Amino acid sequence: MRIAICGAGTVGSGVAEILQGNRALIEARTGSSIDIEILASRSQPKAEVFAGLTFTSDVLSVCGDENIDVVVELMGGITDAKRLVEDALKAGKSVVTANKALIAEYGEQLFELAKSHGVQLRFEAAVAGSIPIIKVVQESLAGNRITQLAGIINGTANFILTEMAVEGSRRSFLDVLSEAQALGYAEADPTFDVEGIDAAHKLAILGGLAFDQPIRFKELVIAGITQVDPSDFTMAKTLGYCIKHLGIARKVDAQLELVVGPCLVPMHSPLASVDGVRNGVLIESDAAGETLCTGPGAGAGPTGSAVVSDLIDLVREGANGTSLGRRVSRVETLSVLKAEDSRSAFYLRMTVTDESGVIAALTAILAARSVSLDKIFQQNLTDNRSMVVLITDQIRQGELDAAIEELLAHKAVVSDIQKLRVY
Repeated sequence: MRIAICGAGTVGSGVAEILQGNRALIEARTGSSIDIEILASRSQPKAEVFAGLTFTSDVLSVCGDENIDVVVELMGGITDAKRLVEDALKAGKSVVTANKALIAEYGEQLFELAKSHGVQLRFEAAVAGSIPIIKVVQESLAGNRITQLAGIINGTANFILTEMAVEGSRRSFLDVLSEAQALGYAEADPTFDVEGIDAAHKLAILGGLAFDQPIRFKELVIAGITQVDPSDFTMAKTLGYCIKHLGIARKVDAQLELVVGPCLVPMHSPLASVDGVRNGVLIESDAAGETLCTGPGAGAGPTGSAVVSDLIDLVREGANGTSLGRRVSRVETLSVLKAEDSRSAFYLRMTVTDESGVIAALTAILAARSVSLDKIFQQNLTDNRSMVVLITDQIRQGELDAAIEELLAHKAVVSDIQKLRVY
């Protein structure tokens, strides 16, 4: 099988290194070779692994090249990548991509295009790096009804939260972000990672596959990690939790809840031990029960491995195999819960004046809004102030937000109120 790699960055170099270094192994296991016919990139490749490959800066030209069987899209972004993928599929070439934004925003349209031209669009590398999570959801659990999927699916965010949680460190978000950038775990502009956008793209893909329906990116409730404070980690540990940035998709009656944001995770949860830049996805289904998949979520090797896995499947199945993006028919159609209708327990943290009757007054406001409490914790600070932490019982987010507005209006509350979901 002859391929064109489009994109000469980190993942492209990882794919080339695996294909060259494990060439004999791949041939022995598949009975065929995977040859890099062309490297296409808008900029000159720098990695040594690309030396000796035929190079072109005209990326779209690979779509009309009769010597190319499969186009590997590793450019990133949406506009240029979408045109490349569309042109390749229309030319009768299967495509392998690691582009989570492209699949999340235009996947359904591109899957239809692939189907109409009798080729495949594969995207295992778009979510969770080396973890074969797409295959787990689409193949291993195909006979199960999935009821919930929760994942740590952004390594940058997980690294930052893991480091902030180190006991006694009290490191700020900005301090750890700087370290992550120095180590190469965060981009110079980390917005997509720390504001939850990258994780939301991945959840849109996983949620759509798990619940048999396309998910529009704008339907997700998204929050990042920039507002998590060192004191939140101290309080979470005191109460028996850690803090993780999760993407959650779960069925609630006849609706689908899609949430991305920092959550308090019980220390006994399998996700609590997924630290550093690792990813982890916990799937709950009727027959298999809990299935936890963990592994490196990014980088040349892990993501390159997922790309090569898709290439090997194409060798084994041929272009007319079953695309992992398609179901034969939809099992059921679920409407997506609006943010205000989402239900959860919540963690609330605020600073109040240290005087008698304050706790009673605050809990009365919550009770009037039908917000019941599971835990109350108070810690004395300086200057006649106290930190109050509350864990609510299950409550509609809209109802809790209304209660928070009333709390903020009370004269004893002298800070913003931190609100985190409890997983």
